[in-house]
Amino acid sequence: MPARGELSVDGLHYYDGPDWGWQPLWLTADRVIEAAYEQYRVAATGAALLSEGLLNQSWRLHCADHDRVLRVSRTERTLEQVRYEDRVVAAWSSVRQVVAPETEVHPVINGHVITVYPFCDGVPGTGIDPVLRARQLAAVMAQLHRRSLEIDLPQRPGARSIDDLAATDQWLPVRSAVIGRFGDGSEIMADVGVVDGAVAELDEQVRSWCHDHPDEPRAVVHADLNARNQLYRDGQLVGIIDTDDCRIEPLAAEVAGLAYSDPAVSPQQVWQDYVAAGGPLDPSAEEMLLPFARLGAVGELQWFTDDDGRATHLAADHLRNLVADLGGRPARG
Repeated sequence: MPARGELSVDGLHYYDGPDWGWQPLWLTADRVIEAAYEQYRVAATGAALLSEGLLNQSWRLHCADHDRVLRVSRTERTLEQVRYEDRVVAAWSSVRQVVAPETEVHPVINGHVITVYPFCDGVPGTGIDPVLRARQLAAVMAQLHRRSLEIDLPQRPGARSIDDLAATDQWLPVRSAVIGRFGDGSEIMADVGVVDGAVAELDEQVRSWCHDHPDEPRAVVHADLNARNQLYRDGQLVGIIDTDDCRIEPLAAEVAGLAYSDPAVSPQQVWQDYVAAGGPLDPSAEEMLLPFARLGAVGELQWFTDDDGRATHLAADHLRNLVADLGGRPARG
């Protein structure tokens, strides 16, 4: 079996793991090298696909002065959204771990927005002990959140906050799609029933908390601080990448994602580390870590269906994982 990220013999596809198989490259390696020179006057001697990316396709450019990364954004990511990302990253510039683009020039090639970054040498957080990872990131997250409160921006174009759409409203169309593909047998319907009850309870928890705490801080967050988007060197967090999903959300929701990032991580310890580093949240927000983590799990419903609203071949497996997240302790990665 090929390794994830391996290119096909003809150089037109890459292997995206056993679930998705071979997928087309939006730009081939040769075209990436050409684009780097044509658009940025960057002379690369080679290009290697970075296999950790899930939604964008990013390439490491080997260059004489220093290596770079050329990000080829998915077609849904617009130039307007990437320029919003530029403004956010500029505001975070004092946080040394944030990897900023080398330039705010973003050519669009075949419908894909291009961005060039300096290459940050490090291993993904997936190879780091999750407890050490969470404790380091909590302190950096506190810095980011303090900076974010100073950013005067509207919501990112095309984005919505984690609590803008009720969990029930996210679930119902997916519910129909899952039953439509997998039927209404007892096993599927048992899982469906668990989610039915859980999303209703979750909606009430979030509604009540937002009503009782109308001044709880909302600001721009990274919104995708999973382990793949953290880079470590000698055990230290040196890079935060993939900022293109940044959006305005309750700051507590991002802390929740870290607090429940792995079963080995203590939510209480994450909260204490965040507060000790100057995280700008009221103590009352700690009670919402679990509900917001579960709401984040509900957000994964977007991956249960294809662009036409039909359940994917993996939707039943995803449903079982969602049931586990909503009925127990979620693991947000």
